[in-house]
Amino acid sequence: METCNILVKNANELITLKGPNEPRTKKEMNNLSIIKKGSIAIKDGKIVDVGKNLNYKGKEIIDATGKVVMPGFVDPHTHLVFAGSREFELDMKLKGYSYMDILKKGGGIFHTVNETRKASEKSLFEQGVKRLNNMLRHGTTTCEVKSGYGLSTEAELKILKINRKLDEKHPIEIVSTFLGAHATPREYSANDYVDIVINEMMPKIKDLASFCDVFCEKDVFTVNQSKKILEAGKKHGLIPKVHADEIVDTGGANLAAEVGAISADHLLRSNEKGVKNM
Repeated sequence: METCNILVKNANELITLKGPNEPRTKKEMNNLSIIKKGSIAIKDGKIVDVGKNLNYKGKEIIDATGKVVMPGFVDPHTHLVFAGSREFELDMKLKGYSYMDILKKGGGIFHTVNETRKASEKSLFEQGVKRLNNMLRHGTTTCEVKSGYGLSTEAELKILKINRKLDEKHPIEIVSTFLGAHATPREYSANDYVDIVINEMMPKIKDLASFCDVFCEKDVFTVNQSKKILEAGKKHGLIPKVHADEIVDTGGANLAAEVGAISADHLLRSNEKGVKNM
């Protein structure tokens, strides 16, 4: 009888997702390859066998009777490290203020940026652990974590370094995204800030992130500014991602296709041509 480190057995349903290693669409999403009363053998941190009535001697045995065993969720869009919650904006929203109205009144991103800049690394780390614990409790085992609530070289570095520390200390696997271009700080023009993102921030953060993101939106960053940032990121080995077309159609979906973005988020107002190009 072979030995394994962990043997999970008697799962009411073991969801294997056996099949093509690609995103599933439409009816394919119902094909979960479920094994009733299933078991999993894990050795040296890897799953070595799945099935029914596995013949392994487990150093640790977990009885999953009455439970579902499934792959962990992967959350591809989070803003984990920040200070300054914004529940107070609900009253403004109920009064009909738009996202951009709230932003111009000092709410939105800028409120969180101010609080994040003031917060200590210790405080931000502890808040991040609490959020990750809650995510893990609900089944998330991997998440992408964006910066973007610093909007200065010092603060963006602080966030990305905390991301790395959280990845080292917490069971959830973290993949970092540099979102220095989340908004333009009030102390700069958009063009001046784009130059800071490219020439000052990127050389310093390039080893702390896998992706580069930008908020391509009316009154935030134009398509040309966004493209400039994403192309510069690619030169530093950062894979492009895009926030776009949440409020109006800026052509952000087409930009995502043009720069070869690995993902494009929001897209509530994207035109059909841009979506097809992606």
